[in-house]
Amino acid sequence: MRSNSYRFFQNRECKFFPCHEVQDEDDFNCLFCYCPLYLDDNCIGSPEYIITGRGQRIKDCSSCLVVHSPEMYDKVIAHLRRQDEILRVDLRKMKSLLMDRLFQITHINDMDEDMRAEHRLAADRVVDKVMTGSVAETLNRVGEVSVCKGAALDCTETVSNPMEVYVLLQPFAGECVHEGYLEFGNKKIECNVLEQIDTAGVEKGYLYAFHAPDVDLESAGSVLEQYYMEAFQVACMDVIRGWLQGYLERKNSVYEKKYCSPSFGPGYYGMGMDAVPELLGLMDASQVGVSWNGERMSPKMSLVGTYLIAGEDVFEVNSDCRDCIGHSGGCEFCVNRADKR
Repeated sequence: MRSNSYRFFQNRECKFFPCHEVQDEDDFNCLFCYCPLYLDDNCIGSPEYIITGRGQRIKDCSSCLVVHSPEMYDKVIAHLRRQDEILRVDLRKMKSLLMDRLFQITHINDMDEDMRAEHRLAADRVVDKVMTGSVAETLNRVGEVSVCKGAALDCTETVSNPMEVYVLLQPFAGECVHEGYLEFGNKKIECNVLEQIDTAGVEKGYLYAFHAPDVDLESAGSVLEQYYMEAFQVACMDVIRGWLQGYLERKNSVYEKKYCSPSFGPGYYGMGMDAVPELLGLMDASQVGVSWNGERMSPKMSLVGTYLIAGEDVFEVNSDCRDCIGHSGGCEFCVNRADKR
C-alpha cells in the first residue's frame, strides 16, 4: 500500500471511497478529489457528455481515472501549469471567405471572360478536391493536437479531415511589449510598427503558430491546377489569421470591450524574417506540426506571429506598414512616419 505524500493521498474513511470502479483500491489516488480539469472542455482525460432534459451539456467523468492514477500526477500538474491552448479550426465552415480571398489573390475577376472561365474552373476543381480530401496528404503530427493546453503524447495522429487546421496560441504579458520591439527574457525581437502605437496601452499578447492544410502538389493535373493549390493554401492562412483576430477580441471582451491588433509577424508590420526561429523557440509548435529545420519552417506553408490586446484601439497604422519587412533603423526615416507627424 502506498504512503501518503504530496503526490498521493488516500482517504479510506470517505463514504464514497473509491468513487470510481477500480481493480486495485491500493493505487486509487484521492489527492485530486474534485477534479481540477473538470471545467476544461479539452482536458487530458476521457470524459463523456450527457444532454439533460433541459438541453444542457454535462461532463460525465464516471469512467475516467486520469486524476486518480498515481502515475498521472506529473502530467496533471504539467497540464495545469500550461497557459497555451490549441484551437481546431474547421475551414469547411469558411468556404465562402476562402473563395473570396482566393479570387483576390489570383485576380480572377480582373481577367477577360474566356480566361476567367478557365481559371474559375481550375479553382473550383482544386477547392472541391481539397475540401473532400482527395488530394490531401495524410497529416502526421506529434502530440495529441486535439487537446487544449497541449498535453503532448508520444504518438502519431492521422487527421481524417484535411480541412481542420490546428492553431497554437500562447499568451504573454503586456510588459513584453516595448516601443519598436518585443522582449522575452534575453530575447529582443524587433517590430518596427510598435514605434507607431501606444505600447503602454497594450495589456497582453499572444504568440501563434499553425500551418495551412497539406495538399499533394504532384497530384495536380496541370500547372494551372498546381498554382491554384498553392494559392488556396495562402488563402487559408490569410483567412485563419483574420479569424484569429476576431476570436481573440471576443475572448478578451467578456467583461469589457477589448481590441485585438492585426497579426504582427515575420515579413510584415516591420518584423524581419530572422524572427521566425526566435518566435518558434518560445513555443512548442510541434504540437501543431510546425518546426524549424535550420533554414525555414516545416511544412513550407507555415506561419508564426503575434497578436496584441488593448483596452483602446491603439492599433491603427498606415496601411503600407502591413507589407513592411522591417529595417534595422526602425521607422525614423519612413515616409509614412514622417507624414504621420
